Formats: sequence, structure tokens, C-alpha cells
Amino acid sequence: MEYLMTYGWAILIIIIVVAVLFSLGVFNPSTYTQTTATGLSGFRVPAGGWQLSSGGTLTMQVENGVGATIDIQGTGVRIGSTAGSINHTWGSEVRLGPGQTVTLNLTGLGSRTSGTAYSADINITYENVDTGLPGFISTGTLTGTVT
Repeated sequence: MEYLMTYGWAILIIIIVVAVLFSLGVFNPSTYTQTTATGLSGFRVPAGGWQLSSGGTLTMQVENGVGATIDIQGTGVRIGSTAGSINHTWGSEVRLGPGQTVTLNLTGLGSRTSGTAYSADINITYENVDTGLPGFISTGTLTGTVT
């Protein structure tokens, strides 16, 4: 009987500790997901300059770091993710001078659960206006937590 009481109290303490750790989010992988932007050569994405909403809208800021005036065509930004790929069309091209920043709102990524981790592959196709050369593609990855 003494052994059963000792083991009973030990098991009860373990259950309480696991419940507390679970409530603190220790077992949730999105707790450890860092917000990072990698790749996207020729563009700068400021730290925290993007977010993916639970409604499926990715809002991101991009700064022209190409060193020349560029045009991003209306369908020049593509998101590849586990939910599929979409092309964002805002009706006309976006012209950015060197160092200028634009905020892009990309919709149609499907609803997501708030607080979960995501990784989105980004492709931006642009034309160098100064040289007239089209067809440049900058690729990168954004990771973070759904807001």
C-alpha cells in the first residue's frame, strides 16, 4: 500500500507539471518559429515587415535594393505555399525607384489557424527600367506565425 501511495503522488505531480507546460505553450511548435525573411535578392524586407492573417492575406513591405528603377508587373508577385499558388493582380504595374518601398497585399492564400507556423515561398518578377531588360526573378522565403 505504501508503494502505491508513493507512485500515485509521483504520477499526480508529473501530470500537473505536464499540464502546466502544455498551458505555457511548450509543446506548440509555433512558439519556436522565428519571423525570418531569406533570399529576395535585389529587395529588402524590413524585420517584421510582413504578416499572414488568418483570413489568408499576406501583407509585406519590399524595398527596391536593385540600385535602378524597376517595374513589378501586375502579376509579378507569386506566392507558393502548401495552400497552393496565387498571382496577385493590383491592376497596374508598380514602379519603384532605388530605395523606394511598397506594401503589397496578397490575398487568396486560404484561411489559416491563428498562432500556427507558416513558410511562404515568394517570387517577384520585375523589369529593370534603366536598362530595359525584363524577366528578372527574385526568390525568397518568409516564415512566421499566422496573426
